Amino acid sequence: MPTWRYHLLSLAAIFLALSLGVLIGVGLTDSGAVDTSQKDLVGSLQHDLNSLRGQNNQLSQENATNATFQEDSFPFIVGAQLQGKRIAVIASAAAGGDLQRKLETALHAAGAEMVTTTILNSRFDLHAAAAKARTDMKNNPAFSAVDDNALITPIARELSREIGKGGSTAMLSSLQGTLIESTSGSFNAPVDGVVIITRADDQQSPAYSELEKQLALGLRSLSVTAVGCEPTDAPISEIPLFQSADVASVDNLDSFIGQVSAVYALAGAHGAFGVKPTADMLVPILKNAKQPPLRQ
Repeated sequence: MPTWRYHLLSLAAIFLALSLGVLIGVGLTDSGAVDTSQKDLVGSLQHDLNSLRGQNNQLSQENATNATFQEDSFPFIVGAQLQGKRIAVIASAAAGGDLQRKLETALHAAGAEMVTTTILNSRFDLHAAAAKARTDMKNNPAFSAVDDNALITPIARELSREIGKGGSTAMLSSLQGTLIESTSGSFNAPVDGVVIITRADDQQSPAYSELEKQLALGLRSLSVTAVGCEPTDAPISEIPLFQSADVASVDNLDSFIGQVSAVYALAGAHGAFGVKPTADMLVPILKNAKQPPLRQ
């Protein structure tokens, strides 16, 4: 995976090449000759350009080697950490399917199974969802005695129960087409952990963040392990939201390192893991690393 240094050197090489071309063009006289000082400058720029190209190639090779190492070592790092565990995923549609596929591969390598997936519309219409919930859950006073904004809490708590403990899909079915875009898998039995995947932006419904927080709190109250995750490039980080709900979080799920963190968080590691300023540490496995004894 190219790093910022790789891109920076690429840009520098491009600008040097452009500068070289401009200087050659400007230095040409009517007779086609180039004076000595300009020749020296052109030679110096050419040397710098060749040096940058060499560094660029070296960085590219290092990145390829690192990517191969991460991919090959990943199964050994996460192997059997979640053996036999049943994991559910709740994902914002804005996060895209690639993160879910990467997570599913990581879970499989760790011995777990992704048993259900619930895709939420992060741009949902709160009033439409509230009206549907009131109609379908009319016999439950929690859905009839509060206004639309306050209804987020009972909706999230019921969803967390249906996803975390299983046995009923009344709310999941009720909100299809409003808050819920799609579901897959069987919700008949309890799960061992739930991963909440988000990718917040400025088009997200104002109520969606509160929904995610209440989902995390609801799962915690049911003693179901919850882990909040987002990709490195999330326009708005929601890691503070997961921290406020006191659940583990991963801010770089799009990377192998983030997927390692997600696996270990589902296995019980607690904290904020990743590369952003909100992270406690890069990856959970470093937390318990023992230092070698000092030689006498």
